[in-house]
Amino acid sequence: MSVSNDGKTHKSAINVKYGDPFPKAKRSMELYNKDYGNVLVYIKELGTPYWTERMTVKVPFRYYITGIIQPNNKYLEKKKQGKSNLRVIQGG
Repeated sequence: MSVSNDGKTHKSAINVKYGDPFPKAKRSMELYNKDYGNVLVYIKELGTPYWTERMTVKVPFRYYITGIIQPNNKYLEKKKQGKSNLRVIQGG
């Protein structure tokens, strides 16, 4: 079992072209998430693949984010907002 960074299960779908490997359940892989950037994910379960275009299928899946490899600006701004710049000053 893998530990999630944010405590949420995310849903997404990945396009798989002819000849590319399918994602596998209960494995880790790297992908891009619009809220976090490049992340390492643990695939919890796969859905039923369906055809989208010629020689391409879309595979829905659920996953946990286990690590942030390269954060994007949106994630960094959100992280900066939660940080306080208060300091303790000793009086004399």
